[in-house]
Amino acid sequence: MFLRLCITATVLVANALSAPLPPAKEAELRGQFQARQRETKTWAASFSQTLTMPGMAKPVVSSGSLAYRAPNQLRLDFTKPEGEFVLVNRDSLFIQKAGKKVAEKSLSRDTAGRPFLSLLGLLRGQPPEEEAMYAPEVTREDGKYILVLNLKPDASSRAPKRITNIIDADSLEVREVLVELPNGGSLRYAFSDIVRNPAIADERFAPPVNR
Repeated sequence: MFLRLCITATVLVANALSAPLPPAKEAELRGQFQARQRETKTWAASFSQTLTMPGMAKPVVSSGSLAYRAPNQLRLDFTKPEGEFVLVNRDSLFIQKAGKKVAEKSLSRDTAGRPFLSLLGLLRGQPPEEEAMYAPEVTREDGKYILVLNLKPDASSRAPKRITNIIDADSLEVREVLVELPNGGSLRYAFSDIVRNPAIADERFAPPVNR
């Protein structure tokens, strides 16, 4: 299937009037999306992030900006909380949390890299191989396509239980990404101010000096 969720959120309840797309329409949509993403060299957007976890009194809401450069560079800079960032440069994953040293991990081998690996796959139009663990369903509702990936019963219990992508039906831009986590929590990203193929300086993806 063509979209793999990267990182996010709460359960999406589809409108009762929505219905799964016929296989031919779904295949057509997949082809259109993949072709457009392959033509995307850079992608930038503003985002809001909503994290919920069991035991939390209320969700934690963050915001910031995202920059992507094909095929394997990604950066999320947070304005709330200010100064935090996530950087992917090939297989290196750098995470800066407030008041802590930058943590360096492997994108492909560390579980912390799973959502960002998924997001890269989404932006490239090339879903990771583990998407085979999910059963997809695509519906159209109110000017958007909703792709829901439900974890198969025999898949790893460490994988997200459900992944939802919301795509604008006219522009085919990704507007929301929602992930239901194995521990009962959820992560949601909503994107706005999307710009495709802007100029992005090399320095934006440079590994941190002090780490």
